Amino acid sequence: MASVSDDHFESRIGKGTKASGKLTFRGAVKIEGEADGEIAGDEVMIASGAVVSAKVAASRVTIAGSFSGEINARERVELMATARVQCTISTPSLVLNEGAQFDGDCKMPRKAA
Repeated sequence: MASVSDDHFESRIGKGTKASGKLTFRGAVKIEGEADGEIAGDEVMIASGAVVSAKVAASRVTIAGSFSGEINARERVELMATARVQCTISTPSLVLNEGAQFDGDCKMPRKAA
């Protein structure tokens, strides 16, 4: 995910922007600013420098910034080296890159056959 171009993201919360409430996205979203509340979408990328406090439900979640809350990912969660995460994660696949900080719980349910 780290090498994916910005053209891949259909939606974006840019630097200097703060969004609150229930946010629902179709396709991929990149969060570079601040967000809190509930976030739902196919693919959620929390960029380096972003600050998010939310309950996230998505297929894939990648975090390079600061995150607190809860993540329910149907496919995969990846914490990049710059990630600072304090949350509960439920996902069948978790990737922790060297340098990532994770404080919380992780449940890894099996994928449905």
